[in-house]
Amino acid sequence: MNETKQVPITEDEAFDNKINFLGRWTSILAILAMLMVPCVVTLVFEIQVNLSQAIPIAIGLISMFAPMAIVENISYYPIIGAGGVYLSCITGNIMNMKLPCALSGMSIAGVEPGSRKGDIISILAVAVSSLVTTAILFISMLAIGQFLAPVLSNPILQPGFANILPALMGAVAVPFVIRSPRLSVFPIILCLVMYLCPIGKTVFFSPYYQSYTMLGVMLLSVAAAYFMHKQGLLK
Repeated sequence: MNETKQVPITEDEAFDNKINFLGRWTSILAILAMLMVPCVVTLVFEIQVNLSQAIPIAIGLISMFAPMAIVENISYYPIIGAGGVYLSCITGNIMNMKLPCALSGMSIAGVEPGSRKGDIISILAVAVSSLVTTAILFISMLAIGQFLAPVLSNPILQPGFANILPALMGAVAVPFVIRSPRLSVFPIILCLVMYLCPIGKTVFFSPYYQSYTMLGVMLLSVAAAYFMHKQGLLK
């Protein structure tokens, strides 16, 4: 009988297998824990759920947020790796907390996003960010919440809080623009044109369609990069 030889897996493959195994199971446990909250509240307070009203609302929310979740995970994976995506999706607040922390950690460590070292640094950065965020929220809730509320609600500071996300996205995008200016020209111009066109704010950047806009811009940017590479415009 011919014996099949098992090809030994490399350290990178073993690392990926372990990350995916832990990531899948922790994600399943996190989803079950999140679903238990409304279930327990419904049972304890004896709330009657009208499925004829709940199902259409759920379908509307899923149709709006499911494409966004898929597109965001696809776009995050090349930057923070599988481990960072699993951990970020469980802890949340990816765009304005986990992603900037992971990029800052990789920049400080001098590693490239998408590399093996970059994935490890990303996991550590997201984990530390999650612990620090949880600790700050817990302390603020118990001790200084009543003192911070007047400060945070001050009308003088409101414009600053309203622009936190654009400031973070600018800080995240600038290093990539500086590193690859030619690759950045097309997506920047494309987004500006879409934003300035008459239906830009109501269609392309609407909360209901922004996931489709993100996916379209990603595909067009990849196509533009491929064309520039074929034309020898990229070094």
